[in-house]
Formats: sequence, structure tokens, C-alpha cells
Amino acid sequence: MMIHWQAGKKITKDGKQMSDLRINFIDNWEKKDVNLEELRLALEEGNSSVYTDASLKKISSKWKKFKERGISNLYLIKELDDDGVACAYYAYSITDGVIDDETLERIREICAQQLSSGEMRADGSFSKPDEWWDTHPLRSIKAVESGSADSLHQFLSAELYPKGIVLSTRSVKAKHANELACSAVAWGVSTSLFKKGAYMSLLIHNDSL
Repeated sequence: MMIHWQAGKKITKDGKQMSDLRINFIDNWEKKDVNLEELRLALEEGNSSVYTDASLKKISSKWKKFKERGISNLYLIKELDDDGVACAYYAYSITDGVIDDETLERIREICAQQLSSGEMRADGSFSKPDEWWDTHPLRSIKAVESGSADSLHQFLSAELYPKGIVLSTRSVKAKHANELACSAVAWGVSTSLFKKGAYMSLLIHNDSL
């Protein structure tokens, strides 16, 4: 099923039209269907009959170093252009690699209303989609529990991580916004001293799928 990032118009009980839920403000790329088992095979053994792009070999070399690792569908939550910088906010499941439509819609609605371009840009600063970057949901949970959380990302992560959902942000120059058109993610849990417990992820572009 192809997912269009601009949702339809919503109607209230009294028949009035609510504002459109805009997710993608830059272009109209669509999420690709991903065969997770075949993609996992491509990265683990390099012999998938479905996914043969050369870029997957480079991804695999680092991915296989993580003891706890996975391949998941990647879902665009919100994407926009902020003063020449294209920012994208994504979610992925670390349980079965799939997020149900109802949960996705809820996350998107919250972010459409409350996630600022400033926070997106700060979270995704210098974080290119084809590079490994970390997100640390356990720290977000601790921040919320201690009362020190000060961003939507922290509150959302604290709520979603116990449900097996991780959030990640990427940004590129607006003229390279097409690099954000990614439908899958390779992830692994870091065991390094300074990033222990963090989820390292690299986004897999649609051209490789």
C-alpha cells in the first residue's frame, strides 16, 4: 500500500471542515512497500533476490557490528523546509518493524500541531540520512520522570519507547531534500561508553529499495 503524506480533510461532528493535516511540506514522495525479511537477508548475507543495490553492502558492514540490531519500516511523521534546510521527523518500530495506521495518525497529529520547525532543525542538525546517528529514548524517559524534559521529542519518546517505537530526525540542505525520501531504516543498539543504550540508525533511501 502506498502512503500519501498529505492526509485528507477532516470533518467535525457538526459538519465543519477542519484544517488539512499536512505532513510533507516539501514534495510528494511516497513510502515504498518494504519486504523486511528480504531486506534483512540482503544485509545479513548479501544474497537477496529483491534488494541488490550496492549501497546495502556498505550499510551492512557497520550494521552487523551491533549485537542487538534490526531492520524496520521507516515512517515520515513531519517534513518541512526551514530557511533553506529540509528537516524530517521519522518513527520506526523496534519490535516487528511495523507501526499501525492508528498510532501513526496520532503521532502525526501531535507533531503537526506541536512540533516546531526550530525543534526539528535543532534535533536534526548536521544529521544526514545516509549516516549513522543516535537517539536515546531512555534518556528521554529519565528527563520526563525527573521533570527536566523541555522538548516534544522527549515527551513523545518517553511515551512511545515502551511501545517499541523510536523517533529520529534528519536534515539536509533544501536543494537536496530528495535525500530524505527513505522508507526503511537499519538500526542497532550502541554499547559504547558514551552512547550506551542509544539507538543508532541509518536511513535507507527509496532508490536502494
